Amino acid sequence: MSDKDDNVTRLPTSEVEGYDDLLEFDADEFLREWQEADHAAVGLLREALPEVVSAAAPAEELRPAAERIRDRLRDWPYRHLAAAAGWRGGPPAEDEVLWLQATGALIAMNGESGLGTHEESALMTLQHADWAGAVIGLARAGVGARAWPADLFDYADTCAEIEGSYDPDDREPVEQGFELIVPVWEAVGALDEHRRLTPLGHWGLPRALAWAWEGSLD
Repeated sequence: MSDKDDNVTRLPTSEVEGYDDLLEFDADEFLREWQEADHAAVGLLREALPEVVSAAAPAEELRPAAERIRDRLRDWPYRHLAAAAGWRGGPPAEDEVLWLQATGALIAMNGESGLGTHEESALMTLQHADWAGAVIGLARAGVGARAWPADLFDYADTCAEIEGSYDPDDREPVEQGFELIVPVWEAVGALDEHRRLTPLGHWGLPRALAWAWEGSLD
């Protein structure tokens, strides 16, 4: 990106997973840095995908997808999405808001998802650079592009906007996180039954990431 302060850098997974000295952990500083990373990642999405920013929501796909989420809130994975999105008073009334929040819920983790500890840990291992690189690459590949976990890793690995590179040991934990999110994105209609990007996913996955990072492409 042109603004150095808005760069999104990939860190080794091992560095993210461990903190050697918790006694010196500064929660306020950590929160400030995380918010800065959120802001930078949203800016990266906006600059990298101008055609997505300018696109209109595909209403013919959005409406039934939102209805399916509302109708199945007691089923997997929708109940976990509702919990992670923080819908304590019920799902949002607006289809677009509901869909974006459901799709980005397991990234935002605004509430306890109800998933197992292992599953939540695998998702939280993924960094801004992993999510942004995967979704930018997938969106650029276009509607119909493959979105299996290995594909998402490859998109993230080759995304020109992401600084740094993966260590050889990073593939397994990163793909484990993507293995959890792919069936979720299929359930909300971002991917089809063959795990290929739909028009709804092309429009919505970058927006769902932006929502999870407390921003907006619009």
